[in-house]
Amino acid sequence: MNLRKIILLAVISITLSACDHPEELKQRHISKSGVALAVGHIDRPQADTARDKVRLPEKVLTFFKIQSGDRVAELLAADGYYTELLSRCVGEKGKVYMQNNQKFYDFQTDRAVNERLADNRLPNVVRWDKELSDLGFEAQSLDKLLMVLVLHDFYWMEQDVSQIIQQAYISLKPGGILGVVDHAAVEGSGAYHASDMHGLHRIDKNFVIKQMQEAGFILDGDSDALAQPDDDRTQAFFSADLKGKPTDRFMLRFRKPA
Repeated sequence: MNLRKIILLAVISITLSACDHPEELKQRHISKSGVALAVGHIDRPQADTARDKVRLPEKVLTFFKIQSGDRVAELLAADGYYTELLSRCVGEKGKVYMQNNQKFYDFQTDRAVNERLADNRLPNVVRWDKELSDLGFEAQSLDKLLMVLVLHDFYWMEQDVSQIIQQAYISLKPGGILGVVDHAAVEGSGAYHASDMHGLHRIDKNFVIKQMQEAGFILDGDSDALAQPDDDRTQAFFSADLKGKPTDRFMLRFRKPA
């Protein structure tokens, strides 16, 4: 075999090995064109970027397929760490609903929310001060709805969590995505560790899957990107022993049938 043929075969081999599955290429494109730019945006507050190492937002938002032009709601958005990232991802043609309820404001006040949204710095964000029992979204108006580290709170805040999940289902367009990230509880514990405000603030992943499927959602993805196998699931995520340590968190993507 002459040198010319050897070089040609080598080039073909390298080209083929570099090829990705179309879905992988799509996800990579989403990350580089939107999510990565949002995470690296120069205007992000320092307090936010300091949390990135634990929260891994690029992996989270890529997994939930956040794209330019999306209409996204974030439930119990708190001070808006993810709201700001979502705002950058969806761009001028998109919209982000930053929902918080009165119980959150009673506990934290709305100072952080006011600072986040001051001077119209995130013009595509709508402050959505609504109760979980009456979210007020129009039917089939959202592309994505996120519950990031907050689903467990629903179980001590409200009596009927299934009604909140049903609202989420109705508000999503056919094919829309519901994204859930939460602190993992001991397997088989259901919502037991989520139902007490002074409890562990954790929830069982399999219980969440069952609840969402009963509401009509299809499990579309299950990621271990935030898994921490050495986490002590018998302790609250805010306990002194876990200070500075990431909890074992599950990440689930559900889809409303088209």
